Amino acid sequence: MKKPTSVDLFAGAGGLSLGLEMAGWDTKVASDFDPRACATYRNNFPNTEVVEGDVRKIDWKPLRGKIDLVAGGPPCQPFSVAGNQKAANDMRDMLPEFVRAVQEIKPKMFLMENVAGLASVRHTPYLQEKIAILEALGYEVEYQVLNAAKFGVPQDRNRVIVIGSARSNPIFPTATHGTKNRPFKSAREAIMQASADAPNRAIVTYAKAPVLRPSPWAGMLVNGGGRPINLDLPSQTIPASAGGNRTHIVDENGVLLEYHAHLMNGGTPKAGLVEGVRRLTVRESASLQSFPENFQFSGLTSAQYRQIGNAVPPLLARAVGKALIRALG
Repeated sequence: MKKPTSVDLFAGAGGLSLGLEMAGWDTKVASDFDPRACATYRNNFPNTEVVEGDVRKIDWKPLRGKIDLVAGGPPCQPFSVAGNQKAANDMRDMLPEFVRAVQEIKPKMFLMENVAGLASVRHTPYLQEKIAILEALGYEVEYQVLNAAKFGVPQDRNRVIVIGSARSNPIFPTATHGTKNRPFKSAREAIMQASADAPNRAIVTYAKAPVLRPSPWAGMLVNGGGRPINLDLPSQTIPASAGGNRTHIVDENGVLLEYHAHLMNGGTPKAGLVEGVRRLTVRESASLQSFPENFQFSGLTSAQYRQIGNAVPPLLARAVGKALIRALG
């Protein structure tokens, strides 16, 4: 049986493409601006045409009638709570380019992924504006915020998923994890499955002015944005800015857990290096994103961390991809 076809815009390393492939889709064309991400994509998807460069210069009309699904995760920085949230006023806003690709290709379906902030009160009017354009093209459009952890990804990662269908109402996947019979996949399990890798050399030092929260996994006990991971639960969201002191911390001996209790009891903040802890490696980060061990990343270590943090978790993409195939009939 012939597989339904797809295009992956803003493909990055290929997390979305990998998940769609696992679900039964055949990605014919992928595009991205980052040459290092494109190198990773080519290495892992040798049968997919990769268009490298500015998406605004790509003519999608030759694909009309040949593609069943337009998929992609436009840059999230314009809508991320970690950024300035300028939306349409941010030069990196590529939602209009995603809409243009749908307009020119006219697929049976489309799938767009972005940070949950796009569905926030602040940005919902802008999202609805784009949805109205897509609905005028004849698509039934719906969106939901899905947590990747509910689909077997060992990471607490909320993303807005926008689905459009020209045939019927969009279908979203049903959560598979997070119940008594099938609990969330833990960060510990994912880290243990990761192959040996070069250690992350970014040091961990005690913050001079620690920010305390009731949870030892929150707040700011050390310098940088990286936080200790509760290994018995899905990890915090893996950021694209990882690699240095924004990389999350593996604390197998509970050093920072004890330090948090010490501070909560009125103890004096410590200074210097935190002994007995380390930061996530590239392979561990990839495992927490649900990339398989045979998926290889290209470029400098910093570029690999960025590709991993920017990616759509493949297992989340697989779940959505399967729902789309069911709706496709």
